[in-house]
Amino acid sequence: MDFGLSREDKLFLDAVRSFAGRVIAPRWVEVDEGRWPIEEVAARLGEAGLLGIPLSSKYGGQDGTFLQAALAAEELAYADPSLATPVYMLLETAWPYMVQRYGREEAKGEVLPEVAAGRAFIGIGSTEPQGGSDVASFQTKAVKEGGLWRLYGEKNMVTGVTTMLNLPYGGGVIAITRTGRLEDKHRGITVFLALLKRKGRVAPGFSHRDWEEIGRHGLPTGYLTLEGLPVEEAFMLGELNGGFKIAMEGFNLARTIIGAASIGAARWLLDRGLEWMRQRVVFGKPIASYQGISFKFAELHARLEAARLAVYKAAWVADRHYGGDSAFTLQDVATAGATAKYLAVSLAVETALEVMKWFGGASYFKETNVARPLLGILSYYVGAEGAENILKLIIARNIIGRELV
Repeated sequence: MDFGLSREDKLFLDAVRSFAGRVIAPRWVEVDEGRWPIEEVAARLGEAGLLGIPLSSKYGGQDGTFLQAALAAEELAYADPSLATPVYMLLETAWPYMVQRYGREEAKGEVLPEVAAGRAFIGIGSTEPQGGSDVASFQTKAVKEGGLWRLYGEKNMVTGVTTMLNLPYGGGVIAITRTGRLEDKHRGITVFLALLKRKGRVAPGFSHRDWEEIGRHGLPTGYLTLEGLPVEEAFMLGELNGGFKIAMEGFNLARTIIGAASIGAARWLLDRGLEWMRQRVVFGKPIASYQGISFKFAELHARLEAARLAVYKAAWVADRHYGGDSAFTLQDVATAGATAKYLAVSLAVETALEVMKWFGGASYFKETNVARPLLGILSYYVGAEGAENILKLIIARNIIGRELV
């Protein structure tokens, strides 16, 4: 087993680290406070080749790997631990890849180069008012009317709608819709790339509003109402009533890169905690000398190393599967991705709380910035791309067997 990176991966990592430290890190608080618009950040990410890393160069991508995408997400999260920047990047890793894998050539050739350049955004329209995890029960409908599909329904917690509308090309959502009967469950699901803004023109047939989030303020999330949004046949992904598997694949990949971003934020927190415990003196000694703190630091450091290996392995498994290695199945990708997110996100939350305790009352003020990562990480701790118990269910079913779990 080789735990080292290849020469190519090391060069890639060095380039991302340099970019993130030079461009993102000095201004990440501006991103979190809305003073540096995410659309401008996206343009810089596009210039650096950090959007659509695993996409083919045919569509403006980097012909990169999911391991490289994980490395990039970790470094961007270390530079912006509020997570707005890495979340933008990771969404543009997983979901555009689904478009490349299952989309028609017309859709791929038009939209993916715009995504890679930071001129368009592709989000995921999954969660509905009646639930999020039970995708097979979703009720948003796609109805064929003339030569177009029209989408009717509601999607909640959709990231990036306002961003799409502000970008030059625009973008849209991977919309999980029902084209069969409700009782058909997952067999009646079809997925579309539903463009809300295309070539600079806003589509009719939808409305939206942003939620006021407690953290990760740089990237908006809101409520999307589909009121007959038109979608051309060419923008269907995969086959009619065959979209459930595509949606699950996208979540599998997103979870791995979410794990990487969580590792980056946790690493930033531990480094800030280390600086503080070395300089903060209590009862005549640095607080690092007290085992109540130094032992907890050691525990978190060890768990961070373990979680990072789980994330890198998940990316490695994805690369093997999508690279054509028959020894690795889609179920392996799902299990590894769920494991990566489960370990990394919970660790990042615990790390944030511990470091805040080390800072004491000072952590409660914006000026120290150590609370900002916690508020961003919580979005993935409480649900986005799978709540903790859903991740456990995926792992249990895949290992024990669906017939028993």
